Parts: sequence; C-alpha cells; structure tokens
Amino acid sequence: MDLKRLLDQAQRSVSSTYDSGMEALLDRMGLEHKKSNMESMLPVLGVFGAGIAVGAALGLLFAPKRGDELRNDIRHRIGDLRDRSVEQIDTIRHKSETMLDAAPRVTREDA
Repeated sequence: MDLKRLLDQAQRSVSSTYDSGMEALLDRMGLEHKKSNMESMLPVLGVFGAGIAVGAALGLLFAPKRGDELRNDIRHRIGDLRDRSVEQIDTIRHKSETMLDAAPRVTREDA
C-alpha cells in the first residue's frame, strides 16, 4: 500500500511539475496556451441565450395585446396584403397586355 501511495504522489508531482513547467516555458517564450473552440464559444453562447431570454421576457411584459388578438390582427393584415398584391398583379398584367398589343409587330422578314 505504501508503495502505491508513493507512486501516486510521484505521478502527481511529475504531472504538476510538467504542467507548471510548460506554462512557465510558454510564458518565457512570450506565448500562451491555445484555447479550444469550445472554451471560446461557451461564453458567447451563454450571453446569446441570456439575450434571448431577456428579449422574450420584455416582449411578454410590454405586449400591447393578448396572443389571440395579436394573431387575429396579423391574419387580417396578411389577408389585406394578399388582396392588394392580387390587385396590383392584375393591374400590371393588364398594362403589359395593353403595351404588347400597342407595340408594332416584328416579323422574320423585317429582321
């Protein structure tokens, strides 16, 4: 048992010496340990998630209408937009047909 404990202590001592030695060596050379992608992405994802949560909470807090009322308003506005777009498409189609009818015809002999 004492031998096992002694070997464990020696291993911990060597590994901690190596780790501190590596940090000291990199520091002397003016370098630093390279962070992994996960080490740099986790704080960013945490801040992003917190921003989403705060935005959702503020949206619920300052919402002018209840959810069903807001959905009905959006549905009506989309319907109005669809009706106006159909009218505009019909107007453009009519104008383009009128312009095509008024344009002189070019035949193969003319070209």
